Amino acid sequence: MDIDDVTPISGEANATLLTERARISSIIESAEGRRNPDMAQELAFRTSLSVEQAKGLLAKVPAANPYLAAMEKEGPVGIESSGPNFTTGDAKAARLAEIGESMKAFNASRGTGTKA
Repeated sequence: MDIDDVTPISGEANATLLTERARISSIIESAEGRRNPDMAQELAFRTSLSVEQAKGLLAKVPAANPYLAAMEKEGPVGIESSGPNFTTGDAKAARLAEIGESMKAFNASRGTGTKA
């Protein structure tokens, strides 16, 4: 194909193309679209739904990634312990420290483990 063989697009047709590209981009790049990219592409490329309609549908369908769905439902998970320090290079000592911290947390949750 040679550049001379390309038919120029009129201003109105170009505006229509740009409007459709913006619609597709808005659907796929929305927060709802990122939750379920396959469904977002299906709605963007194979329907004539508006951005608002597509986002409304995408908000109702489950996330494609179950982890993201769980995070959305439960929220971020806090970690109370800083964990063991593995920088010393002694794996046994690091594991023993990890077990010790776990036992302290377990005993504290049960109200035991404190020495008088």
